[in-house]
Amino acid sequence: MMINQLQSSEQLNNLLQQDATYVQTWLKRIESHSLNPPEGFNWLGLAEAAAFNARSASNLAWAEVATWVYQRLVAEANNNMRQKESLMISLMMLRATMITKLGAITGHLVLDIDQLTQWFNESLMGSFEEVAKKAANWREYQVEDIRDLRLIKNRLKVMSILADSNKCVLDKELKAWLALREQLP
Repeated sequence: MMINQLQSSEQLNNLLQQDATYVQTWLKRIESHSLNPPEGFNWLGLAEAAAFNARSASNLAWAEVATWVYQRLVAEANNNMRQKESLMISLMMLRATMITKLGAITGHLVLDIDQLTQWFNESLMGSFEEVAKKAANWREYQVEDIRDLRLIKNRLKVMSILADSNKCVLDKELKAWLALREQLP
């Protein structure tokens, strides 16, 4: 066990010393099953480090690495909804940040703004009017309803990154949701 952890740690450190293209090639080999990662490989560590590299240098290749790894982790999270949501927030924060730095490109793995808006819309548990009514009196609702409202607020935090930039034009509906954010628990 200790040897596997050491190998996994060494592999992660080695990958992070390379450029993003090298890591992308390594990931493609894993995806095609021509290479197996070390047992217990720190995928989250790779995702977080790649996202950091992407943000700090506006490096799209590192953002693609982070996106690939986050998507893998989300797929592996199975029924652990909290873990899945946490990973998705990290992934979407990265996408939003990269879009504000590099602009939106339809269909791109990282820079497609439609992926963000679709992800946000999936969190909506009712119409704007219904959610606004719940937000105004959220203390009167059951814990599950409050969690649903909090999910919307967390996702709005990601969308606010786009709203605060000059790279994206947001529709009137999303602007209304963003205005509701401060009223949510």
